[in-house]
Amino acid sequence: MAQVLVSLPIVIGLTSSAFQQINEKLLLQLKALGATKGQMLFILLKETRIAILAAVIVGFGRVIAEVGAAMMVGGNIQGDTRILTTSIVMEVSKGNFDIALALSFILMSAAFLITGALTFLQQRKRTG
Repeated sequence: MAQVLVSLPIVIGLTSSAFQQINEKLLLQLKALGATKGQMLFILLKETRIAILAAVIVGFGRVIAEVGAAMMVGGNIQGDTRILTTSIVMEVSKGNFDIALALSFILMSAAFLITGALTFLQQRKRTG
Protein backbone atom coordinates (compact mmCIF):
# COMPACT_ATOMS: atom_id res chain seq x y z
CA MET A 1 0.00 0.00 0.00
CA ALA A 2 2.87 2.36 0.77
CA GLN A 3 4.31 1.71 -2.68
CA VAL A 4 1.02 2.73 -4.29
CA LEU A 5 0.89 5.91 -2.23
CA VAL A 6 4.46 6.77 -3.23
CA SER A 7 3.91 6.30 -6.96
CA LEU A 8 0.29 7.44 -7.31
CA PRO A 9 0.98 11.21 -7.43
CA ILE A 10 3.53 10.70 -10.20
CA VAL A 11 1.22 8.51 -12.28
CA ILE A 12 -1.76 10.82 -11.76
CA GLY A 13 0.29 13.91 -12.62
CA LEU A 14 1.64 12.44 -15.85
CA THR A 15 -1.77 11.04 -16.83
CA SER A 16 -3.40 14.40 -16.14
CA SER A 17 -0.77 16.07 -18.31
CA ALA A 18 -1.52 13.61 -21.10
CA PHE A 19 -5.23 14.45 -21.00
CA GLN A 20 -4.46 18.18 -21.02
CA GLN A 21 -2.55 17.73 -24.28
CA ILE A 22 -5.64 16.48 -26.12
CA ASN A 23 -6.65 18.78 -28.95
CA GLU A 24 -9.80 20.77 -28.20
CA LYS A 25 -10.97 20.16 -31.76
CA LEU A 26 -11.13 16.42 -31.08
CA LEU A 27 -13.41 17.01 -28.11
CA LEU A 28 -15.64 19.28 -30.17
CA GLN A 29 -15.77 16.75 -32.99
CA LEU A 30 -16.72 13.94 -30.61
CA LYS A 31 -19.51 16.08 -29.14
CA ALA A 32 -20.72 17.05 -32.62
CA LEU A 33 -20.87 13.41 -33.66
CA GLY A 34 -23.01 12.64 -30.61
CA ALA A 35 -20.58 10.42 -28.73
CA THR A 36 -21.74 9.27 -25.31
CA LYS A 37 -19.56 9.87 -22.25
CA GLY A 38 -18.42 6.26 -22.33
CA GLN A 39 -17.48 6.49 -26.01
CA MET A 40 -15.64 9.76 -25.40
CA LEU A 41 -13.71 8.24 -22.50
CA PHE A 42 -12.77 5.21 -24.61
CA ILE A 43 -11.52 7.38 -27.47
CA LEU A 44 -9.61 9.73 -25.17
CA LEU A 45 -7.96 6.79 -23.42
CA LYS A 46 -7.03 5.38 -26.81
CA GLU A 47 -5.56 8.75 -27.85
CA THR A 48 -3.48 9.05 -24.68
CA ARG A 49 -2.47 5.40 -24.29
CA ILE A 50 1.22 6.03 -25.06
CA ALA A 51 1.48 8.78 -22.46
CA ILE A 52 -0.48 6.73 -19.92
CA LEU A 53 1.84 3.77 -20.47
CA ALA A 54 4.80 6.12 -19.99
CA ALA A 55 3.25 7.20 -16.67
CA VAL A 56 2.93 3.54 -15.66
CA ILE A 57 6.59 2.94 -16.56
CA VAL A 58 7.68 5.92 -14.44
CA GLY A 59 5.47 4.77 -11.56
CA PHE A 60 6.91 1.27 -11.79
CA GLY A 61 10.43 2.69 -11.69
CA ARG A 62 9.56 4.65 -8.58
CA VAL A 63 8.06 1.59 -6.87
CA ILE A 64 10.91 -0.74 -7.77
CA ALA A 65 13.49 1.69 -6.36
CA GLU A 66 11.62 2.55 -3.15
CA VAL A 67 13.02 1.17 0.09
CA GLY A 68 12.13 3.70 2.76
CA ALA A 69 8.34 3.52 2.50
CA ALA A 70 8.38 -0.26 2.46
CA MET A 71 10.54 -0.45 5.57
CA MET A 72 8.55 2.19 7.46
CA VAL A 73 5.14 0.67 6.75
CA GLY A 74 5.82 -3.03 6.35
CA GLY A 75 9.05 -3.54 8.18
CA ASN A 76 11.29 -6.37 7.09
CA ILE A 77 9.72 -9.52 8.51
CA GLN A 78 10.92 -12.65 6.71
CA GLY A 79 8.12 -14.50 4.96
CA ASP A 80 5.62 -11.75 5.70
CA THR A 81 6.66 -8.24 4.64
CA ARG A 82 10.18 -8.67 3.27
CA ILE A 83 10.57 -7.57 -0.33
CA LEU A 84 13.57 -7.60 -2.63
CA THR A 85 14.70 -4.04 -1.94
CA THR A 86 14.54 -4.41 1.84
CA SER A 87 16.40 -7.72 1.58
CA ILE A 88 19.21 -5.97 -0.30
CA VAL A 89 19.48 -3.28 2.38
CA MET A 90 19.50 -5.91 5.12
CA GLU A 91 22.22 -8.00 3.45
CA VAL A 92 24.41 -4.92 2.91
CA SER A 93 24.01 -3.92 6.57
CA LYS A 94 25.06 -7.45 7.62
CA GLY A 95 28.11 -7.26 5.35
CA ASN A 96 26.92 -9.99 2.96
CA PHE A 97 27.82 -8.08 -0.17
CA ASP A 98 27.82 -11.17 -2.40
CA ILE A 99 24.19 -11.97 -1.53
CA ALA A 100 23.23 -8.30 -1.83
CA LEU A 101 24.86 -8.15 -5.25
CA ALA A 102 23.02 -11.27 -6.40
CA LEU A 103 19.70 -9.86 -5.17
CA SER A 104 20.50 -6.55 -6.90
CA PHE A 105 21.14 -8.41 -10.14
CA ILE A 106 17.75 -10.13 -9.82
CA LEU A 107 16.06 -6.78 -9.12
CA MET A 108 17.77 -5.07 -12.05
CA SER A 109 16.97 -7.96 -14.40
CA ALA A 110 13.30 -7.86 -13.43
CA ALA A 111 13.22 -4.07 -13.82
CA PHE A 112 14.84 -4.23 -17.26
CA LEU A 113 12.54 -7.01 -18.46
CA ILE A 114 9.35 -5.34 -17.27
CA THR A 115 10.38 -1.88 -18.50
CA GLY A 116 11.45 -3.38 -21.82
CA ALA A 117 8.12 -5.15 -22.23
CA LEU A 118 6.16 -1.99 -21.36
CA THR A 119 8.30 0.06 -23.74
CA PHE A 120 7.74 -2.52 -26.48
CA LEU A 121 3.98 -2.25 -25.93
CA GLN A 122 4.22 1.53 -25.98
CA GLN A 123 6.24 1.67 -29.22
CA ARG A 124 4.43 -1.17 -30.99
CA LYS A 125 1.99 1.06 -32.86
CA ARG A 126 4.63 3.60 -33.91
CA THR A 127 6.73 1.09 -35.84
CA GLY A 128 3.85 -0.88 -37.35
